[in-house]
Amino acid sequence: CRGRCARLPGRRLCCHHCPQMKIEASGKLSQKIAVLAEKLWPRYLCHPFITQMADGTLPLEKFRYYMLQDYLYLRDYTKILAAILQKADTFEQICFLSGEIESTLGETYRTHIPYMQRLGITEEEIRQAHTHIDNCAYSHYMLCETQNGNVLTGLVALLNCSWSYAYIAEQMVQRYPQALQNKTYGAWFAGYLSEEYRKANQDLIDRIDALAASISPQEENRLCELFEKCCLFDLRFWDMAYAMGNC
Repeated sequence: CRGRCARLPGRRLCCHHCPQMKIEASGKLSQKIAVLAEKLWPRYLCHPFITQMADGTLPLEKFRYYMLQDYLYLRDYTKILAAILQKADTFEQICFLSGEIESTLGETYRTHIPYMQRLGITEEEIRQAHTHIDNCAYSHYMLCETQNGNVLTGLVALLNCSWSYAYIAEQMVQRYPQALQNKTYGAWFAGYLSEEYRKANQDLIDRIDALAASISPQEENRLCELFEKCCLFDLRFWDMAYAMGNC
């Protein structure tokens, strides 16, 4: 979606963008979440899947496996958006969430599937792909939290996946500038560095802060815990991808 399914064609190379971790206002929910992220996200940057993707040494079969699992994840991501939509109580929220669902579906067909095809992944492989248990556990956790919560809960559940991808792309391209030129992995980094993706993340953060403006400290702590667990689920996703499910 505009918050997670980035446009990935190789021509979208964008190196000038705002720092993904910079949030100016203090006291907001996003500020407290950012403190958690600053403690946990550096673990992504030393993960072998990410470092090898950045230096171009990642075995192609591992990336193919990742793309298949990410495709299955995006299917569940769309269902989570639909569950958040059911919680919406204003036309503005309904319009926003409907747009996110439409965008996720559109980008999946316009960019994600063609990317898989360029990697040699066949339609038969896509049809026969099964969601790994760690992938399934992650999406089911977010869906369960969304169904038991409200719009704010659902958006916080989705935030780490969206926001951390921008952070990973930014940090790794700073360390490995040649990553953008890699014919296999360059488009992945470029998509998550784009101004469009940065803006979508900021829009999501602003929406979360607006909804959280009057919540209790207890609810704030619960949402921070939700975000932290999603951070750890994403780390397991990278483990799963690097091990190609043998973990």
